[in-house]
Formats: sequence, structure tokens, C-alpha cells
Amino acid sequence: MATPFPAAAGGGGVAVMAGPVSPLDPSASNTHFNDSALESPILIFLLFHKAIRSELDGLHRAAVALATNQESGADIRPLIERYQFLSKIYKHHCNAEDEVIFPALDIRVKNVARTYSLEHKGESVLFDQLFELLNSDMKNEESYWRALASCTAALQTSISQHMSKEEDQVLPLLIEKFSYKEQASLVWQFLCSIPVNMMAEFLPWLSSSISSDERQDMCKLLGKIIPEEKLLQQVRALSWP
Repeated sequence: MATPFPAAAGGGGVAVMAGPVSPLDPSASNTHFNDSALESPILIFLLFHKAIRSELDGLHRAAVALATNQESGADIRPLIERYQFLSKIYKHHCNAEDEVIFPALDIRVKNVARTYSLEHKGESVLFDQLFELLNSDMKNEESYWRALASCTAALQTSISQHMSKEEDQVLPLLIEKFSYKEQASLVWQFLCSIPVNMMAEFLPWLSSSISSDERQDMCKLLGKIIPEEKLLQQVRALSWP
């Protein structure tokens, strides 16, 4: 687990860092990843969220297509493969947040991080329910395909709402309470908590889910965050165009 950041200067309750804090542009926190991310490294999470939303949408669309056609002997394997990939990616994303981001935030802002960690557990239950459906023997029943589409819709809604809340509440707090260097350290620790072999899949997938401008800005940001001598720097060089 990452080393926690020290509490900011101040008394009890919600700790506030010494010195003036620049107000956060609301549009930067929940809609755009651009040059402002080079000033606030934590905004890299907007790209992680964008890629996850795209994968959730693809998963649900595939389930709806199967429910609409309901062809006998329909091949469900592509849907299972999408589920397995998304489940793996999101699990590592949540674990990294729970191990790195939320503990650091909790030191400086109380009664925020725990809510999001609990939501991660609820999302895990939805993934388990979908897993059970995908491996069910009830595929010949008409209700099965409707249940499958309904389950992917619930998963998409739950995670999308969770990420939107993080963008509206957590990211602005991280920008307000942590300096540039501290944000960069959090992102680096977040990346380090993901297995290197998983990063070899994560980075190309992420690259394919964002625009070319976003990709360029992210490469610049990663170049500032990742120490040159680290193995992940080699993975990034191999994985990004």
C-alpha cells in the first residue's frame, strides 16, 4: 500500500493546506481533458473514466443486440470476453483508488473516501451477478436475454453515476488539497499499484478509447510523472503510438 500523505497544516476536522487555493473550473473537472491537466495531474482520471464509459457502452450494446435478435444458438462468447476484460480493468482501477487515492484524501478531508469505497463493493456485486448470468444454463429461455440486457444496463448506470460523482466531488478536492507534485505522486502510485503485465493491456486500450489530442496531452503528462528509469516508462514507450 502506498505511503499516506501527511495531514495538511491546520486543526481538526477538515484539514486545509496552507496558502491560497485557486478555484477549480467546473468544466475542467467533468467534461474536458486538455492543457489544464498538465497543471493538475489528477485530471488524468478523466481519461480513465472516459475509456471505462466507452467499454460499458459497448458491453451493454452487445447485450441489447443479443436480446433483440434472440437467435437460437447465438454466440455469446464475444460478450463474455468483453465482460472479462472490463471486469479485470475496473477491478484494478478500483483497487488502486482504494489503496492510493482514497486513503490520501481521507487524511485531509474526512467522511468522503469511505462512501466511494463502499460503492466499489456494490459494483462488485453487480459484476458477480452478470458473471452468473453469462454462465447460466438458462440461455434457451426468452427471459434470459432480457435479464442479461437489464443487468448490463444496471452495471453501466451504477458505474457511470459513481464516476460522475468522483469527477464532481473527489477530483476538485484532490486539486484543492494537493500540490502539483503531490498529485503527480498519487498518479504514479496509482499506476504502480497496477501489475505491469496488466499495464501492457491497459495503456493500448486506453489509447484506443481517447482522441489523438487527448493521447498527446496524456503522453506529455505521463512523461512528467513517470521516472525515466522505471520499467513502466519502457511499457509506455512500447504501448503508446
